[in-house]
Amino acid sequence: MPLQYKKDAPDMKKRLMILGAGTYQVPLIKKAKDKGLTVIVVSPNGNYPGIKLADIHIDIDTTDEENIIKAAVKYKISGITTTGTDVCVPSLGRVVDELGLAGTGYEAACKSMDKILMKQAFVEYNVLTAKFDFFKSESDAKEYACLIGYPVMVKATDSSGSRGIAKVDSGEGFNSAWIDALEVSRSKEIIIEEYLEGIEFGAQAFIKDNEVTLVFPHGDTVTPGPYFTPVGHSMPTQLPKKLQVETKKIIEKAVQALGINNCISNVDLMLVNGMPAVIEIGARMGATCLPENISIYSGVDAYEYAIDLALGNKCEYIAQQEQANACLLLMSDKTGTLKNIHVPKSILEHEDLIGIQWDVSIGDKVRKFTVGPDRIGHIIVKGKSAVESEKLVEHMVSQISLEVV
Repeated sequence: MPLQYKKDAPDMKKRLMILGAGTYQVPLIKKAKDKGLTVIVVSPNGNYPGIKLADIHIDIDTTDEENIIKAAVKYKISGITTTGTDVCVPSLGRVVDELGLAGTGYEAACKSMDKILMKQAFVEYNVLTAKFDFFKSESDAKEYACLIGYPVMVKATDSSGSRGIAKVDSGEGFNSAWIDALEVSRSKEIIIEEYLEGIEFGAQAFIKDNEVTLVFPHGDTVTPGPYFTPVGHSMPTQLPKKLQVETKKIIEKAVQALGINNCISNVDLMLVNGMPAVIEIGARMGATCLPENISIYSGVDAYEYAIDLALGNKCEYIAQQEQANACLLLMSDKTGTLKNIHVPKSILEHEDLIGIQWDVSIGDKVRKFTVGPDRIGHIIVKGKSAVESEKLVEHMVSQISLEVV
């Protein structure tokens, strides 16, 4: 029997389902509540800050598609969304399809989540990207790496937060990278990819009714190899106008290749020989303060826009300003218990400080930073240019001291 589903009556308060209750979903949850929505948060029980903010919390794993659909029907939701995470996007797609909601459907969601399906779609639509192949056998994978030549990227096909992704410079480091990728891959298939030499950057693409309406390119700060984890972003981009036009064109082609729709899409790119190439594209908004970067730079509230897209509302926001800004994650250089945080008064009172957020408290366990979820907070500043903002935020982070034992 097909699912019986009836959308909200006109006088009924709209209900938005948000997948995930972590640090990156908290601002989305708060914005939805500010808009007067009933917020239903799906997340396993645990120390997730978004759970206590929810009007309704449902203790379900965000990858449990069938039970999420049942919950969506039960609560007669008006829309479903997430931000900052890829693993729950297929669940979101199932709900969009089953309930006829605005958003990215299941097939496109799977392509955006699974790097193999994504890369195959890129090839089909002639989207410039790195050469690749995928393997279950380490020996076959290593043979392919030798064929295309080191360095190569070793990637888990279905992970999130930069887990299971590493640059390998020679055959000697291949085994450890393979094992790391295998540990976080549910499919146990691993991509071996050509390493692209160039300048890494990113963009957030606003997609409404199959049209890319806005694109916000941004500078990326990443950790050194082998992991290349994003730890900061800045706006505006320093790309020349011509390359910004080319960037929008290739994003439009990538969005078409995957079928992403009615969401804000996170796009990772590389400038190779003067042309943008797509590394990956997701059917959800980026993390590491990217929604805040957009909001500060343009005056367009990225969280509100994402919610309106999910609800099928009109989205006619126009950028109203150009305020340069930059952010960096706050990180620990070792694993242990956080005993003390010292932030100089000069930073707290600086006129260009927009905000500091801590995800942890004194006495909490912290991890040595390797991938995004190891973050312990972030700092955002503004400036006269992206370069000035980047220098300022780097200086501020260097002055903050942590005691971890």
